[in-house]
Amino acid sequence: MLSGSKNRAVTVVIGTVLVAIIGGLIGNYFNYQYRIVVAGERERLAVTANYLDMYFNTRLAGLKMLAACPGVKSLKPELAQIDLLAATDVLGLANVGLYDRNSRLITDLWTMPGYGRSPFEQWNYNKNFEVALSGQIAVSDRIVYGSIENAYINILVPITDGSDKVNGVLSAHVPISDISLSVLRESMPENQYIFVIDSSAQVVHHPRLIELYPECSLYKDQFSGMLNNKSGMKEFNSFLDGMDKLFIYTDLYNANWRVIMAMPLNAVYARVLSKSLEDAASFFFLAICFGLLYGVWRQAKRHEREREQLRMERMVCVNQLAAGIAHEIRNPLTAIKGFIQLMARRNDRPPRPEHLEIIVAEIGRIDSLISEFQMLARPPKEPVFEKVNICKLLQDVTFLMEGQLHTKNAAVTVKMPALGCTAVGDISQLKQVFINLLKNAVEAVPNEGRVVVAVGRQQGMMAITIEDNGNGIPAEIIDKLGTPFFTTKEYGTGLGLSVCYSIVQNHGGKITVASQVGQGTTFTVLLPAAGDESVPLTVDEQCSFGI
Repeated sequence: MLSGSKNRAVTVVIGTVLVAIIGGLIGNYFNYQYRIVVAGERERLAVTANYLDMYFNTRLAGLKMLAACPGVKSLKPELAQIDLLAATDVLGLANVGLYDRNSRLITDLWTMPGYGRSPFEQWNYNKNFEVALSGQIAVSDRIVYGSIENAYINILVPITDGSDKVNGVLSAHVPISDISLSVLRESMPENQYIFVIDSSAQVVHHPRLIELYPECSLYKDQFSGMLNNKSGMKEFNSFLDGMDKLFIYTDLYNANWRVIMAMPLNAVYARVLSKSLEDAASFFFLAICFGLLYGVWRQAKRHEREREQLRMERMVCVNQLAAGIAHEIRNPLTAIKGFIQLMARRNDRPPRPEHLEIIVAEIGRIDSLISEFQMLARPPKEPVFEKVNICKLLQDVTFLMEGQLHTKNAAVTVKMPALGCTAVGDISQLKQVFINLLKNAVEAVPNEGRVVVAVGRQQGMMAITIEDNGNGIPAEIIDKLGTPFFTTKEYGTGLGLSVCYSIVQNHGGKITVASQVGQGTTFTVLLPAAGDESVPLTVDEQCSFGI
């Protein structure tokens, strides 16, 4: 009892460990697929960020070229204005202003009306001006002048005198609508979009910019944390539509901005599941292939084992046959040898007739044994199938056994239907089967015994039963019937019954045995019926005869 409890406990532990391992593998696999999906979207986001960087690089390069012009470097209004007019159309710059180190406007070219001049009193703008005065380029945060539609940013480059000394600053406006055109280069799935925020968490580009402006504190709280890390991702509920989203973000080279991709989490999980299903289909296909290969290998190994087992069974069968033949032949040879030795000792007298008769009988016994063995070793020729009248065949067999029946004063009753008595088979081979079975039944009954032969239908086949009231056969012996040299008779060989089993099997039928010790035995031979006759009559309508 204790051992069984331990075994169950071990089984539970092993099962739990296996479930945990499989669960861990599945979890790691889905996490791996999740990272692949995120990496793919991060690459798409990087492409957008690169487009935006190229846009700024182009504008900054044009502004740097303009800052290197002699008229601009002179900081003289009349000379600088000429360079500004010549360069702005070629370089695609708008609303360009030239300032000295004290942030005083020297001259400007206002090509896009509706945008106000730079409000230097703003802290953010003043900070970027100081960056430009330090000799570096600067990109401002979003500047709103009037309405969000007229919002813009400033890009600033230093003006040097040929050395590292900065004498002034050249500034140009970039409308945020132009930035949006740089972002909207690639179509996105539904509910997935890219937006841009500046270093103050103000929205520079967003599909719903009009709704977001002015940005509420909740919005800035959600996205200000992204400014601390240059690249990463976050998951939280978007206050715009109440959906759980994944936000992937990256930075720009020329500005402390963030380019952010927003994706619904259910869409991310759907892509992970889609990729997993593809891999699962491939995995199951490989598993099926390996399973088929393993099945073929197991089938080959099983066939090999079966061939080896069959070879061993044949060897055992050969050994049994050899032992049976040796035993059956040795007995008559011993008798023959004894009488011949007796005749040799009495060579002065003629052999006695009864001794010669015994020798001839024993030789006949050996000849009969060899004939039966040859019949078993070389089964009868292929049966010639034809319609056989079983009733007529049983009548002939019964009359052939008349002499043996009279010897034991036994009675044979044959019950046959008036219709449906035709089977399909080889008449000579079937006659041999019924002669053997009827002979065994007569030998099994006592004097004045009784044998009943009946014809009917079982399992859709012709059924011929041979029932005797002999001593019966023990149950443990019935399964051995039909084995060569296995017999319950004192002088039998078991070969005749083996031939009967072989013939009936070749006819597509079978032989069944039912027996009770002390009450008798019933052999049932099932044969294919002709199939074109009427249904057999009931027992009350059957005719019978006896001998």
